Amino acid sequence: MSVGIGKAIAIGFAQAGAQSVSILGRHDGRLIAAVADIRAAATNAASVVGYEIADLLKREEVDRALRSILAQIRKIDILVCNAAVLPAIGPLAGYEADEFTIGFSINVLSTFNTVHAFLPLAPPNATIISITAAAAHIAPLPGASAYAVGKAATLKMMDYFAAENPRFHIVSMQPGTVATNMSAQMGVKAPDSGKLLTTELPGHFCVWLASPEARFLKNKIVWANWDVDELVARSSEIENSMLLTCGLNGVPM
Repeated sequence: MSVGIGKAIAIGFAQAGAQSVSILGRHDGRLIAAVADIRAAATNAASVVGYEIADLLKREEVDRALRSILAQIRKIDILVCNAAVLPAIGPLAGYEADEFTIGFSINVLSTFNTVHAFLPLAPPNATIISITAAAAHIAPLPGASAYAVGKAATLKMMDYFAAENPRFHIVSMQPGTVATNMSAQMGVKAPDSGKLLTTELPGHFCVWLASPEARFLKNKIVWANWDVDELVARSSEIENSMLLTCGLNGVPM
C-alpha cells in the first residue's frame, strides 16, 4: 500500500476525512514516504496515519501488524487488499513452474492471509475491498497467464469469504487501465480515450465503495471507471440479480 494504487487508496480515505488510515508493507523507507504524503492529504486534523511492516506471505506478521493497529486506533472498519506482483510475461507453454507458483502464491496468499487476520478483529458489517484485475475475468491476454490465473483464484476466493461471512460488505474492484509500474511492465496500452487513468480514480472509487450508498454492490465485481450515477440508478436490478458476478451465463446459481 506504499506506492501506486494502494497509496492512492490510502490518500483517498485521508482526503475523505477518515479517523485513521494505516498501511502495511515490507519496505520501511517506502512506507515512511507514503505516510508523509497521506498525512499531508488528510482533511481531518485528528486523523491517525501510520504503518506497520509486514510480509503478507507470513501470516504471523500480518496478525501482529493488524493487532498492533487495532491497539492504537481501537477499531478497523475497512480493509483494502491491494498487494500484487506481476510474474514474468511469457506464453504458458514452456513457462517455468517455479516462476508460475511464486506469482500465484503472492497474488493469492497475500489476500488470503490479510483477510484471515482481519476476520477475528473486524466489527459487525465491516467492509473488505479486494483489488482485482481485468485479466481475471476477460478474454485471455497472451503472455499474462501467471498473473491472470492468480487474480482469478483470488476473485473466487473472495466469493467464498463473502458466502461464508455474510455479515461483511465484500466487493472486488478492478482499478481500470491505470498508469503504474505494473501496467508499464505488462505493456498495457491506453484505451480509446488515448490516455491511461491516474491512480486517483480507483483511490476515490474505493472510498465510495465503503459508503452507505454503495451497499447494493455487496458481493459484486466492479470497475473503477464505471459511472457511479448509472450504477446507483440500477441499484435494485444489480442487487437482486446475478449482474456483476463471475459465472456461467444462463446458470442461475
